[in-house]
Amino acid sequence: MSGAFFSVAVLGILALTSTALATTNDPYAGTQRGLQKIGAEQAWSTSTGSGVLIGIVDTGIDLTHPDLQSKVVSYPDADMVEPAGSCSGGGKKKPRVCVQDGAQDENGHGTHVAGIAAAVTNNGVGVAGVAPGAKVLAVRVLDADGSGTSDQVAAGIRYATAKGAKVINLSLGIISGVDRVAKVIGELDPIYKAIDEAWAGGAVVVVAAGNDSVPICAEPSAHPRVVCVGATDSNDVRSFYSNGDATMTSHYLVAPGGGALSCSGDILSTYLRGASRSGCPPDADGYDVLAGTSMATPHVSGVAALLVAKGLSNAQVVTCLEATADDLGPAGRDPIYGYGRVNAARAVTAC
Repeated sequence: MSGAFFSVAVLGILALTSTALATTNDPYAGTQRGLQKIGAEQAWSTSTGSGVLIGIVDTGIDLTHPDLQSKVVSYPDADMVEPAGSCSGGGKKKPRVCVQDGAQDENGHGTHVAGIAAAVTNNGVGVAGVAPGAKVLAVRVLDADGSGTSDQVAAGIRYATAKGAKVINLSLGIISGVDRVAKVIGELDPIYKAIDEAWAGGAVVVVAAGNDSVPICAEPSAHPRVVCVGATDSNDVRSFYSNGDATMTSHYLVAPGGGALSCSGDILSTYLRGASRSGCPPDADGYDVLAGTSMATPHVSGVAALLVAKGLSNAQVVTCLEATADDLGPAGRDPIYGYGRVNAARAVTAC
């Protein structure tokens, strides 16, 4: 039986403030502190990620969201949770009929992740994305509760690779401790093999470090070829819930993920329309504030897309992300912040 995966997002509870980004007319962009922290708008004059496909392997995406629709690449068979699609009938008088209906989000998590990476930008609607020129591929591997199996996740990674995604975002993982057992008994083998195949196909795979407050990258972010991403709060301190890299062996760095203590310190992005919201402003259906390493990860995936659009290989992208990150904490690479916080502006300029 395949091991269970889940995506965790902690909700904020207080108020947002606003400082506008200069280069976009998206009304909520001023509250997107993550974009401001990593210098996203400064990077756009050099690269927007145009022509790059980012695979969002998650709960799916709200496929007709007005701030994502023109960016989403969607296929009817992109649902690994219910590969047969929506089914009806099955009785003696009415044969069972199934229709594949694509990777429509039923949770909200994947929609939030997709918006951080590449929401439609400068369209006068909602939020901006880190890579405004990139497209996002919707791949559903987690159900309405945010859980799934190793086989589903592996199938999603392979699907994204086959469809040409050069950046694959995995804002998911197994609880630290449980993940080590899963690895020992071989339940992670399908995912590891799928990641190896994605890397061999030229993709950068970016994975959430986990929200267990432990000093190691949770699986599958401990895979030696992926970028493991921890979270920082609005004060550039590693978020209390974020895992780290005490082993100093992972391609570990950090990105804005929110503090999980207030709305103003968390990450605003697109959200599943009609779903229950956190109560944080803005009071707008289709947007919400979340926190977690899940939110930090697409900041890095967006920057990776900016670099891929410049012609860098996956190995060059990983090296660049590490070399151009903002050094936080003790000087140099360390177990808490790894190589530092991702810096979009420096990355596209230096590499």
